Amino acid sequence: MIGMFWIALVTSLTAWFCYMNTSEEIPRILAMAVGTLGVGCDLVIAPWPLQLGLVLLILYWTRHVSPPPTKAS
Repeated sequence: MIGMFWIALVTSLTAWFCYMNTSEEIPRILAMAVGTLGVGCDLVIAPWPLQLGLVLLILYWTRHVSPPPTKAS
């Protein structure tokens, strides 16, 4: 299981590298899709301490995020 985690992580990082260094539209979209799928797989098959750490990191980063104010009509 941990081997699959590393394979998905390397694939995601490679896709991110391709996304950042490609100027054409279709390859960038495909690289973004592969990277997103890889990150999704990483989140599912990651060891539980890593999953817990990611959840805490996301909660810490988004604690000051609030929705935009609505316009009163």
